[in-house]
Amino acid sequence: MRVTIYEQPLNERIRSFLRLEYLFRRCDKFMVGKTAWDSRTAIETLIEINNLVGRSDLKTEILKELERHTKSLTSLFENPKVDHKRLDHVLLALDALSGKIFSDNQPFGYELKQNEFISPIRQRASVPGGTCEMDLPGFHYWLQKPDEERMELITGWFSCFETLRQAIELILRLIRDSTVPKLEFAEKGFFQRSLEAKNPGQLLRIGLPVDTLYYPEISAGKHRFSVRFLRQTDELSRPAQVDNDLEFEISYCTI
Repeated sequence: MRVTIYEQPLNERIRSFLRLEYLFRRCDKFMVGKTAWDSRTAIETLIEINNLVGRSDLKTEILKELERHTKSLTSLFENPKVDHKRLDHVLLALDALSGKIFSDNQPFGYELKQNEFISPIRQRASVPGGTCEMDLPGFHYWLQKPDEERMELITGWFSCFETLRQAIELILRLIRDSTVPKLEFAEKGFFQRSLEAKNPGQLLRIGLPVDTLYYPEISAGKHRFSVRFLRQTDELSRPAQVDNDLEFEISYCTI
């Protein structure tokens, strides 16, 4: 059975990681496109990534998260049921990424921030329609260059985020794989649980069959989380809470 997953971060660090993951995937889609619109969207996505990583000390946050996972996984060596070969592989990957990030003295995306071609596009990107031809004739000129030339340049610019991307992907994979989903019931479309203060969670994941006629709206605080299941009857009406009991999958990821 195909399942649609809805995720809710339980802290700001994971929220930033999920947004970056989304932007990396969006860039993947348009970076290999051959039209001028593909290249335009890829560059605008790169600018969004650069803006996001520049808002906080993301490098320190990543290093803390990699260290936390290293400590957590190292403790599993005492468990005879653990696949030690696989565990070694993951720990080596964590160590390699920590080493790369720690040894680089520049912040993530430093090269892109110094790029004189990207700079005027970044300045105009926050204005609605600000990157159109009349405002950025140089960008319009560049978009007429051969497909392969544009794609090669964009791939090179994206490479400054490669280590960050690898770290984000590994961290989120470890978090998502840290538990298995279990079935729960929402009474009249509503579900609520308390959060454990001694074992703070990282991520909530709700799974529903792809053909389900409703979706979850997740709200989480420090002490509890709640899920309301909403039905959208049409695009002109406001969604309404489901009024019947229903079953769903939930994963409470704590690692």
